Order: sequence, then C-alpha cells, then structure tokens
Amino acid sequence: MGTVKDYWINSARYDWWQARYAGNIIERIFYNLKIRRILSFTDFRNKYILDLGCATGVNTNDFYKQSKNTFGIDISKWAIEKARQKSSHINYQVMDSENISFKDNSFDIIVMTGIIQYLEKPEASINEVYRLLKPGGFLIVEVPWKYSVYNNIFLRRLITGKENPNDEPINRVYSSKQLKILLKRFECLRMNVFLVAILLGLFQKSL
Repeated sequence: MGTVKDYWINSARYDWWQARYAGNIIERIFYNLKIRRILSFTDFRNKYILDLGCATGVNTNDFYKQSKNTFGIDISKWAIEKARQKSSHINYQVMDSENISFKDNSFDIIVMTGIIQYLEKPEASINEVYRLLKPGGFLIVEVPWKYSVYNNIFLRRLITGKENPNDEPINRVYSSKQLKILLKRFECLRMNVFLVAILLGLFQKSL
C-alpha cells in the first residue's frame, strides 16, 4: 500500500477546473459561488498570493486577475501540468506542502481550499504556511464542515459503503473549534459555514 502522498501524486486525477466550468449544474454553482466568497474576505489586489494545493488551477486564475504576483503549487505533477495548459501565464510549481521552497515572509495571502482535510500531517503544512506569511498576512482556508449531513461519515458509509466516497486515504471533517485548534498560531478573524457543506475561515498572522 502506498503512502497518502503517493495517492495524490500517482492516483488522483480529478480536474476541479473542468468541474467548475463544464461540470454538472451543482458543481458549477458551488465552485463559482465559493470563489466569490473567498475574494470577499480581503483585498487581493497587488498582493503576493499563494494558492497552496491549487490542483488544476480552479481558483488560481481568479487570484491572478487581482494580482500578477500569484503562485500556485501542488504535489501532483499531473495537476500542475493541467493547470499550466489552461493558464500558462501563471507561475505554477510542483511542491510538497510540508517543504515549500519560498523564503520566509514571502506572501501577503495564502489560500488553502480542499487540501487540509487530505493531509496526513496537516500541522507540518500549517507550520510552513506560518513561515511563509508576512506578519499581518492572511490565511484563507476551506474544510468540510463536521456537522453537515453531506459530510457525515456514518451516512457516507450507509450510502456508498465507503468512509471516503472517492477512496481518498484521508478525508477529515472539522468543526469550528477543531479548525481553530489546528490554526492556533493564527488569529481567527472570520469563520462561517458555506452552502451547508464547508467551513470557510479567514485567519491572520500576528504583526
């Protein structure tokens, strides 16, 4: 059996960009409403932005429209190649979220959507985020909400016969309290439930 990272490098082949722009009506509504909510959290204009776990670039181009200083990284070479095919003007790189090769205090904003719940060692990646953010910088996160019927593990097993319907090695769910504990090094400025499915939060590194 391979590691969690092996799965995301060698097996996962879901195109989030395709889902947003050419998926079913639910996918298109969900992804387009979500990016609008994320962009409402703070001013992205002319900031240094890192889309961490960018996958196939589902949100990265929206950040690039706000600032040319936008970078997208993902552990999957396949996903990064897909992202580059769609947006060759964006600086996409293959990197492990536990070992990111940017200097300390490089970014004003780091966005993590659809990544924390899949990480074997989320604390290690959060430590990297803390290192990379400038003092006063913002972290925007998205995780599955623990109390959503959609994310209820018991119902997943009942309906699909699997704990994780897409067979991911890990797919955690979080309450607001659990997310605050994970991100305890940051100040929580805002957190809310989006479309009864996910938690979206705005966190800040201390000045």
